[in-house]
Parts: sequence; structure tokens; C-alpha cells
Amino acid sequence: MAENFIAEAFTLLAIALVVIALRWVSRVMTVGFPKLAADDYLMVIAGALYSAETTVAYYVGASWKGLANSGMTPEERAALDPQGEEYQLRVGGSKNQLTGWLVYTVLLWTLKACMLIFYSRLTDGVNNMRIRIRIGAVLLVVTFLATFLTIVLGCLPFSRHWQVNPDPGNFCQPAISKLQVAVLITLNISTDFYLMSVPLPMIWKSRLATKRKWVLSIMFSGGILVMVAGILRCVLILSSGVDGPENAGKWSIRESFIAVVVGNLPMLYTLVQKIQHHGATSSADKKAYKMGSYKTDGSSKVGKKVKKFHHPLSMPNDTAMDSDERIIVEPMQEPPQPSTATDGGPGAFDFGHGHDRHNHDQGIRIQTDLHIESSESAGQAFDKGNEYHQFPHSRV
Repeated sequence: MAENFIAEAFTLLAIALVVIALRWVSRVMTVGFPKLAADDYLMVIAGALYSAETTVAYYVGASWKGLANSGMTPEERAALDPQGEEYQLRVGGSKNQLTGWLVYTVLLWTLKACMLIFYSRLTDGVNNMRIRIRIGAVLLVVTFLATFLTIVLGCLPFSRHWQVNPDPGNFCQPAISKLQVAVLITLNISTDFYLMSVPLPMIWKSRLATKRKWVLSIMFSGGILVMVAGILRCVLILSSGVDGPENAGKWSIRESFIAVVVGNLPMLYTLVQKIQHHGATSSADKKAYKMGSYKTDGSSKVGKKVKKFHHPLSMPNDTAMDSDERIIVEPMQEPPQPSTATDGGPGAFDFGHGHDRHNHDQGIRIQTDLHIESSESAGQAFDKGNEYHQFPHSRV
């Protein structure tokens, strides 16, 4: 394996681990360590799996010189001495390729599980979404087992995976197995498409600004990049001939790197928005007070309430995109009544198509804390033309 790829592989690994660490920084800063969700811990496992995959890919060239039980004619196989160095290198390289396929598969489906768990929080309370999440969970389990078992049981007896002579057949050549490639590319792409179909319809049915819809859609469509990398990997494996083992290692690393970054994009995006929001509010020297929840310390001074970060697509209990907003399903009131300082109730933005309370159809609302802000530098005040208060700008 060329030295430049070794540098590339470990550079991508370092970046991926930093991305995972930043995800944890974002989540711990927002919800606290006790409130971390299952996908946060799964992402740590994904980091370990990606490290293992990078190590396996490194050994393809460093230890086994890019050799496996493929790329030989029957005459070349017969001429090899079972006790010779090349024979042993091909046996070891084939075992290495098989290990790489298994680690690669477990990693990809772990990342898919992370995204599905995140979407389950994102869509918590949204009508019909629970069914789609459950379907997605079943789909991931079934496709993972199908892919994993195809790799393990597609060649029997199991030892034929590293058989050199006689020719074990294409299905028993881990580096270039057409069976493994066909099953993986089909199930990998189908699950990625399904996962992308969960948040995108919800975004485009919302009343978010069109620009923000596009930003969120691009972020949640990162699976397309993973699919493209996976397709390139499979095509190059099948068309590379004797270079198939090395190309398999190279492109598995690249595809996995993209998948790790894409799986953490929502949290990275939230972290960037938090930093920008903190800088903006600090420079403006704003003060925010929560309506209906003024607190005193005995000296009749109103306690300060720092304006919280908000995201238009998050869910209950400070989860999802790391804010205290939530997507809830409940009958809409028409017209909506803003909360007042006396009742302390939350303000709500209509996030879907509203219906009258007497209509049994359900809509989507974003419920968020209502604040009145005073600013010496930027005078956000009540709109004198109507009775509605101005709400803090929701940030993605």
C-alpha cells in the first residue's frame, strides 16, 4: 500500500475522532452528561470500529503486501508452495479482507442506528412518525443480518474464504466477492434512502423559511454522499483485478469517513450555531426575561434569564438538536392566542397546516419559551400594529 494512502487513512481517522469528540462537547454542553442518549454512546462505539477498520486496511498493504486468494490463474495457484511466503501472504491477506468486510458492515449499520435513534427523538410526538421509526428499526435489523450472514455464510465451509489452491470461486474471494458486493450495495443504498425519507417530508411540510428548509434538507441528505462513495467502492473492487484488495481497503476507509461525518452533522451544525449565537448575544449585551416566571431574591430585583438557544426541529426534554423546543402533535387553536406575562404559558409557532380545534385532524407545532428582550444596542420591541409579541428568532 502506498505511503500516501497510509497518511490519508490515519488523517481521516484523526478527523473522524475529532468530529465525534465535538459531537460530545455539543451534547454535554447542552443537555448535560446524564441526559446523553443511546446514539451518543453508539457513536463512541462507531469511533472504535472506524479505528479498527483503519488498522485492518493498513495491514492489507503493510503486512500482506496487497495479496489475497484472488487475481491468479489455476496454473499460478498450483505452482505456489503451501509453505512458501507468497502462499502465506495470500492466506493472511484473505483473512484480513474478510475481517475488513465484517468490521465495515458493523460500522455502517451502527452509524445508521445512530441516525435512526436521533430521528426518533426529532420526530417524537409527530403524527405517524412512530410507525416509520419502527419500520426503520426492523429494516435495519433485517438488512444488517442479511449483509453480515451473506459475508459469513456465502462461502462454505468457512475456511474456503482463505483457500488458495484449488480456486475456491469468486464467492469465496473476500476481496472481490460479487455476492458480497451485490448484497451490500443493494441493502446499504436502500436503508440510506429510507433514513433520508424520515426527516425530509417533515421539513418541507413545515412553515420554515425556504432558505432554512434547503439548509436542513442538505444536511439531512448527506447519505447521498455515503451512497456515492459506496457505489464507487464496489465498482472499483470489481474492476481492479489484482488491485482489488488494496482498493477495497482504500474505499472502505473513505466511505466510512464520510458516513461518520454525515452522522454527526446535525450536532456539529448545532454547535456552530450555539457559538455564533453566543457571540452575537454577548456583543449586543442583551438581557432576556422569561415571561410569567420572574424570580426575586428578596430585594425585588428580577432575576436574569439568559435567552436559550432554539432549533426549529427538536423535541421534548432538551434532546434532538439540543434545545428546549419541541415538536408536538395536538389540535390547533384558530386563531392562536399568545401567552401573557400573567399565565406564564409557552408561545407556539404553527409548524404545519392548522385546523380548528373541533377538527380531529392533528397538526404540528413548535412550542418554545416566550421571552421579552430589551437591548440597548438593538431595539427589538413589540409590534405596535398588532397584539402579538415578537418572539426570539429561532436558530437552526
